[in-house]
Amino acid sequence: MTMLTCIFWEKPSVPHHIVSVLFCQENPLPFFSMVNLTMGKLLIIDSHAIAHRAYHSIPPLTHNGQVVNVLYGFYSMLLSAVKELHPRYVIVCSDSPGPTFRNTEFLGYRSKRAIPDHDLISQFPLLDDSLKKADLPLFAVGGYEADDLIATVTHQALRKVGRKSQRHLVNEVIIITGDKDLMQLVTPQVKLFMPIHGLSETKLFGPAEVREKLGVRPDQVVDLKALVGDNSDCYPGVPGIGPKTAVNLLEKYQTLDHIYQHLDVIDGTAKDKLLRAKEDAYLSQRLAQLVTDIPLVKFKLASARWHQNRLQKLAAVFNDYGFRSLVSRLENHHGLAKSTKKKPNSVDPNQGSLF
Repeated sequence: MTMLTCIFWEKPSVPHHIVSVLFCQENPLPFFSMVNLTMGKLLIIDSHAIAHRAYHSIPPLTHNGQVVNVLYGFYSMLLSAVKELHPRYVIVCSDSPGPTFRNTEFLGYRSKRAIPDHDLISQFPLLDDSLKKADLPLFAVGGYEADDLIATVTHQALRKVGRKSQRHLVNEVIIITGDKDLMQLVTPQVKLFMPIHGLSETKLFGPAEVREKLGVRPDQVVDLKALVGDNSDCYPGVPGIGPKTAVNLLEKYQTLDHIYQHLDVIDGTAKDKLLRAKEDAYLSQRLAQLVTDIPLVKFKLASARWHQNRLQKLAAVFNDYGFRSLVSRLENHHGLAKSTKKKPNSVDPNQGSLF
């Protein structure tokens, strides 16, 4: 039996923003034998980040007059990740409408972002509804970003132990995202699965890949952003301190605190810039830091199990939208029994070749 569990609350500093929704199945079917699922691996999908990437990567597709390329791209990315990574559990985290606690902390937060295209945002309710129909767990909490939810779920998942065995149930978390902010979460147990070009080329980021990309360790990413700021999120950092200088400072002094503790030995204009912008640096640090302890966010791993019944529900969703190539991928690569029923007209006759 499929259940919909809704938990609602308000964050005091962000009134009128509620919603935590978890779609789950309390009694999932046993694992199917045709897919080798790695014990203890959790896959978390950054819903809106992948939706944005899909919208800008895939030509427009329509179904009954509604643009659906976001749905197609999202699920194509999901199937590719499951095929490559073989997770035991799958969870989706999403942004919620309205301001977050960061807007309370800094009024200019994300103030210069362009309004998303209507064809993009019109697909968000469709995506959420399709996740419900597919029985995939979805988390969204008012006042927080999906990144904070991902950080909290990751933190909780790695601490879960079995009642009888007392062994950790999750030994690896992989996050599907295009957002570099999540690189701060990377450890030997936590990796990012990131699209590089469109959705077809991906790369797995562990600690070494983060350092190669940004020049710092994952645990230094927050302080790097504190120094250089973030143009997309519109917080300042230290004006005049670029990535090269910031990396050099962090390589020598390790943390933002230690940089400010050693201002007396820092030469040149960097010292003056740091002195003038100390308040902005620490403001940026607070804005960059993800929340790992959102209150009341709890989940059961059993509800996130990737199993045969979930494939059948995904196939039903794909058939509803005419995504025949995605149904074929479920059948050919994920163990779904092939249907003898006549399939509806497809809206994506050529899309399969993109992935």
